[in-house]
Amino acid sequence: MKFSLEWLDEHVDVAAAGGVAGVRRLLEQAGLPAESAAPSGADTILDVEITPNRPDAMGHRGLAREIAAMAGLARRPPVAPPPPSSGETAERLTSVVNQVPRLCRRFGVRVLRGLANGPASEQVRSRLQRLGSKPISSAVDATNYALWDTGQPLHAFDFDRLAGGLLIVRKATRGERLVTLDGVERELAAGDLVVADAERPVSLAGIMGGIDTAVTERTRNVLLEAAWWDPVTIRRTSRRLGLHTDASHRFERGADVEAIPGALDLAARLILGASGGTLAPGFLDAHGTPFRIRRASLRLSRLRLVSGDERLTLEFAEEALGRLEFAPERRGKHLAVSIPLFRPDVRREDDLIEEVLRVYGYGQLPSRLPPARGPGRYLEPLREVEERAADAAVSAGLYETVGFPFVDPVEERPFDSWLALSGAAAERLRLALANPLDDGRRHLRATLLPGLLDALSRNARHGQTDAGLFEIGRAFSQEGRPDAPESFESRRLAFAICGEARPQWSEAAGRRAADFFDAKGIAERLLDPWIDPAALSWSPLDTDGFVAGASALARSASGSVLAVVGEVSASERERRRLPESVFAGELLLGAIPVGIAPATFRPYSELPSIQADLSFAQPRGLAWEKVERFVRDQKLANLESLRLLDRYEGKALAEGTVKTTLRLVFRSAERTLEQDEVNREIERLGIALREKLRVTL
Repeated sequence: MKFSLEWLDEHVDVAAAGGVAGVRRLLEQAGLPAESAAPSGADTILDVEITPNRPDAMGHRGLAREIAAMAGLARRPPVAPPPPSSGETAERLTSVVNQVPRLCRRFGVRVLRGLANGPASEQVRSRLQRLGSKPISSAVDATNYALWDTGQPLHAFDFDRLAGGLLIVRKATRGERLVTLDGVERELAAGDLVVADAERPVSLAGIMGGIDTAVTERTRNVLLEAAWWDPVTIRRTSRRLGLHTDASHRFERGADVEAIPGALDLAARLILGASGGTLAPGFLDAHGTPFRIRRASLRLSRLRLVSGDERLTLEFAEEALGRLEFAPERRGKHLAVSIPLFRPDVRREDDLIEEVLRVYGYGQLPSRLPPARGPGRYLEPLREVEERAADAAVSAGLYETVGFPFVDPVEERPFDSWLALSGAAAERLRLALANPLDDGRRHLRATLLPGLLDALSRNARHGQTDAGLFEIGRAFSQEGRPDAPESFESRRLAFAICGEARPQWSEAAGRRAADFFDAKGIAERLLDPWIDPAALSWSPLDTDGFVAGASALARSASGSVLAVVGEVSASERERRRLPESVFAGELLLGAIPVGIAPATFRPYSELPSIQADLSFAQPRGLAWEKVERFVRDQKLANLESLRLLDRYEGKALAEGTVKTTLRLVFRSAERTLEQDEVNREIERLGIALREKLRVTL
């Protein structure tokens, strides 16, 4: 945002502040850095970075306040006298009806009569031109000048074109139309705020006036208006209409309700000085719901604790806040502070500390580490889980990404089965924004999978077909407790891979395509620090987002849902423009037991083992997990390990049947086993399999 150094000098002694270099240094200290200082004739134009939370600094007076506070200088009071007035009073000429007192807290009006058409003064026009504003007429230039001086937007109406000679502040009715000053006819929504006369809307409140009542070269009587508008309402209307103006930029962030009279007086004085005429006595001041003065307490102990500087005193804090035009009052070892209305960003004690430290100078604070009695640790147990899981994902060859947390719920419907099992809310209970940045992405995500698949799709479209991504983030639902905000969130890790399997340094030159078991292995690897992969229970999952028969749900031994892994379905790949054979998974980090079992060492036995293979035909639908659990439940004597050696499907077998071969390893820690005792255990197992699981040996 551009500011004139010459203009600033009207409100603060620029020379005493150190000239251009000194002003830039002071603004840097204030947290409002000037990115550039460009000469413009005898003037210098500063391009200052104003953060959205500082609407008070969006005018020359507000910026001068910051410079004066940082430098310890007094602000120069306005030297111009109030404009003279005569004739009929404003109260007899017009009236204001405020139908939305909470959305318009104050509405001020001045009336000027008998104006002659003419340009604004040379000073007004030249200053506006240096800031990039094109001069138009004395009335319009005066409102623009007052905006840049005080930070308060104003609007000038042709008083003679107002039906009924009055103004009504109200909400628009659905279907009402208004042609704004840019010549565009706009259809208004029921929630839009408008200023209307007795017949129709004449201004889109806080954004842009209407062309029917615009000031022209034929205008002789002007009604000046300045108001305070609800920031949320102005932001919603501005975004819906795609109409961003200097006025809406300020009102969206919160204007100063107390700047209204001064801004109107300044604009009136400039218009009268350029075009003659008279000012009607009186000032119409329609108040809505009054503001509550915010107060906060500042303790010396808290100030020193946060700053780490024992040199700070309550006397300095009182002086610093006074420079910034707060109202501090000493009460023992703390200050009771009344917060001015032009600072909507200051609400609590730590905000006051920040204000004091801005004046003090962050560069004066000592640079030292706080004392520690032991090694650092995570205060939040899940944070350690996230860090360890992220390290494991990177070591598996995946790259971390950060997705947009807002989605269209339609994108999540293919994963509804997974959402139901993972505790996410139904679509009707998902959290949504009332005023989203993008109407198509209104809801907070309930799963990380859609966003991650979109990221994989973008990589694939740019030629990166061998990709592996992961994201750690939060998913949301309305099913929580208001007294525990974290209960509305679930912490998750999602990953997706496509193309060739993740390469390892020890792999041979030959490559292969990634498959379901690579994805399942990644999930097990991520869970491994807390849960033995052998203790995981995998079961099929039927959901539209994954290929039927190629997706699985992981549970802990206690039955808690931990993860899902699957091959992305053809319909999802087509909709998201993904390459063939994409595999994805999602882990519920909050369901992982955070305690890590201590590592134990068990030496290898010096005694020999005996291997035994057992083959049988089984129904295709009989899961390996069920077979493995059944075998282990038999408590075979001296069984050391068990694994699936082979699984065969072919013409030699009956339809719907597969041949499974198990490899069992037997070993004793005390003696050498005999083949006969191993054979007896194998025979016992075979009988049990045949009788209980109905397999054919």
